[in-house]
Amino acid sequence: MELEQYEMQSERLRFRRLRADDFELISPLLQDEQTMYAWEHGFTYDEVCDWIADMMRRYHEDGCGYFAALDAQSGELVALAGPLVEHLYADETAIGIGYIVRRDLWQQGYGTECAKACVQYAFDRLGADRVIAVIRPNNIASLGVAASCGMKPVGQIIRHYRGQDLPHVVCVIDKPQPKADKAAADT
Repeated sequence: MELEQYEMQSERLRFRRLRADDFELISPLLQDEQTMYAWEHGFTYDEVCDWIADMMRRYHEDGCGYFAALDAQSGELVALAGPLVEHLYADETAIGIGYIVRRDLWQQGYGTECAKACVQYAFDRLGADRVIAVIRPNNIASLGVAASCGMKPVGQIIRHYRGQDLPHVVCVIDKPQPKADKAAADT
């Protein structure tokens, strides 16, 4: 595997942009109702196609989106994860992170590995000073992942999805200041 084709890497994973022909790769993950419980449904064929198209749009317009997180050894899909431009309010956006791990790989640290890689990418490559995660309150596993990345809950927003108002917790981490800058800020 040549690293040049990957956006980022972590200890066990290599992350690449999705391609228009990735339906077969990602549909088992997005169509699994248990994996997609935070969305309250598994995606249909058309929804998977729309999701891929939305990622293509995000790459073009925002410069980021979900990536295919592939096992560095086998090349198998482990998760979908990436930095995202999140719309918090009508006129406010922020760089956020998202991750969806294959259900058979839950509780093996992949969510945290994906999230930490996404946070670092957002700070280093996208120039973000703050990174958020927008998480459903009942998604205890993702709230734990956010906490393990150093994110703190700072509020709540309502997202409108499929005719429903769904509350989401907003978790935040600020970019660490270099030690010299931090010492000057403390004086």
